[in-house]
Amino acid sequence: MLLPAGAPEAAWHAARLTGAGGSDVAAILGMDPHRGPLHVWLEKTSQAPARADSRLERAARRGHALEGLTSEFFAEESGLTVLASPGTLQHVDHPHWIANPDRLVVAPDRDELGVLECKSRTWRSARVEGWHSDEAPDRPAIQAHWYLTVTGYRFGYLAGLIDDELEWFRLERDDELCQMLADAVDRFWHDHVLTGIPPKADGSQAAAELLARMWEADEETAVEVDPVEALLLNQRRRELKEAAGRLDDELTEVENRMRQLAGAAEIATVGGKPVFTWKANGQFAHARFRAAQPELAAEYTHMVPAIDTVRLAADHPTTYRTYRARVLRSPSEG
Repeated sequence: MLLPAGAPEAAWHAARLTGAGGSDVAAILGMDPHRGPLHVWLEKTSQAPARADSRLERAARRGHALEGLTSEFFAEESGLTVLASPGTLQHVDHPHWIANPDRLVVAPDRDELGVLECKSRTWRSARVEGWHSDEAPDRPAIQAHWYLTVTGYRFGYLAGLIDDELEWFRLERDDELCQMLADAVDRFWHDHVLTGIPPKADGSQAAAELLARMWEADEETAVEVDPVEALLLNQRRRELKEAAGRLDDELTEVENRMRQLAGAAEIATVGGKPVFTWKANGQFAHARFRAAQPELAAEYTHMVPAIDTVRLAADHPTTYRTYRARVLRSPSEG
């Protein structure tokens, strides 16, 4: 027992720094769309930049508030005995393995405990994550299996409150998967957290957003980098941009052919069933409307608040630079 249930939030955050928890494992493996290995490393080394994402904060608060309701619904529907979480657990031989199971479950056929992981999702996020399937969704299942790895328990349950519907799955301990998770966490902890060496940034949008927040650009400063790595990265970037350009052209060609097939119709069908649509429901063409019908456009034009960036840059250049996006370019791109 690293920390009992109901401990102060500050103590809970401090305990999280001592090891990798269930939500960290999915991020370390690159399975979390909101966090990656670099995020986890910064958090565990107390270097994470301030992050204000109201949408994610609301989702976290919603999940915490609905955790009890989800466990109640699961107990009613499954008929199993659900126990409160004991708190934060720590593996006795591997102190950087930690677990915060939402609840514990008593096995119906034997005197044995398992873990219960509770999630709440909207129907859209549940569809993306794969809740409506015969198998448990990957990311929450990885989290539950990490708790089995830390505790040594042989089974667990994953329950998800999808709007007002409950989906739940039984998970049997997979020793091979548990070992894989343990190895991944050990490598991450020993190679990066203990050494202070950050992991390489992955290709996620979350990593790109994190890197954009990590440093304030020092105007006109230069840093000497490894010449071989810089050459290889520049070359690979050019290759990928060229390949992306070719794919964009091919995609446009395919979509143009689809537009040609649809013609004036908004819906293309095969055997009376829709196969694709081309509806006038996209963004409004402001410039084209204003050029074609200037009088009507003037009638429906109104002033909106806007920041005068030119004046802001002149009066407060440092502040202006702080809020400018950093653009990555190679010399050949200008």
